[in-house]
Amino acid sequence: MCRLLGYISPTPASAADLIGTDECRQWQDLGRLHDDGWGTAWISADPTDAEVVKRFRRPREGADDPQLTDALDAETSIGRIFHLRMATAGMDVHEENTHPFLTSDIALAHNGSVHPIDRLREYVTSAEVERIGGTTDSAIIFALILRRVDEGETLFDATVATVRMLRADFDHPGINLLVLSAEEMIVVHATAGTAIPYQSFDTSGTGGELPLDHKDHYYRMSWQRLADGAMIVSSSGLDHKGWNLIEQNTAMRLTVADGAETVVGV
Repeated sequence: MCRLLGYISPTPASAADLIGTDECRQWQDLGRLHDDGWGTAWISADPTDAEVVKRFRRPREGADDPQLTDALDAETSIGRIFHLRMATAGMDVHEENTHPFLTSDIALAHNGSVHPIDRLREYVTSAEVERIGGTTDSAIIFALILRRVDEGETLFDATVATVRMLRADFDHPGINLLVLSAEEMIVVHATAGTAIPYQSFDTSGTGGELPLDHKDHYYRMSWQRLADGAMIVSSSGLDHKGWNLIEQNTAMRLTVADGAETVVGV
C-alpha cells in the first residue's frame, strides 16, 4: 500500500512550484507510515539523454531523505511521478520492488493490491516479469500493460483494458496507478470495495496517529488543474483544498503537450 503524487506542466516545474513547500512536506511526511522505500520518475529535459523518462528510487524511508526533499522542492520537469511504498505483506523490501518501475521509457507507480498473487502470476510469462524487474503484483500489472503496448495498443488503451480485465477476474482489486511517458500521464482510480489494510499500518513512526484521511478514505484520489494548465494528482493524506475528487473506477489521460484530459470508466 502506497502514496502517489504526480503532475504534468506546460513549462518545467517542481512539485513545490505547483502546490507549495508546505504541501510537499506534508506529502513527504507520509513516508513515516509508508516507510518501505520511495522513488520518482520524470521526463528528462536533456535532449542528449538516451532515455526520455528517467528514474531514481531508494528502498528506505523517504520522510527525512534530503534527496526526496530536493526532488519535490527543486528538481523541475514537465512531468513527474512520486511514490512512497508500504510493502504488501509477504513482498520483499529491496530496490527491485521499489516504485516506480521503468521500461521502454514508460514508468508506473501503483497503490493497492491484486490478490491472490499466485493466480495473478499465471497471467504473465517469466520473461515478461523479468523485463520489469520486481516480484510484486505491481510489476505484473505493468507487464500486462506493456504486453498490450507491444501488440500495438496505445498506452492509455492498454492501461484501461488491463484494469478492466483485472477488475473482472479478481475480487475487489485495488488499482490506483500513475503511468508516465514522454507524452502523457495516465491516472487510474479503481479501488471500489478494496479493504483498507489497517493490519499493515505501523504508526510507531507517527506518534500512534494515522495521517489525514487514512482511516476512512485511504484509497481516495484527487486532482487539480492550475491556472497555467499544469495538472497535479495525489492520493489521500494532503489537505486538498481546491482540489477535485477523481471518480471511482475511472482512468484519466493527461497530455503533456496541451493539458487536455480524457476520462473513461474502467
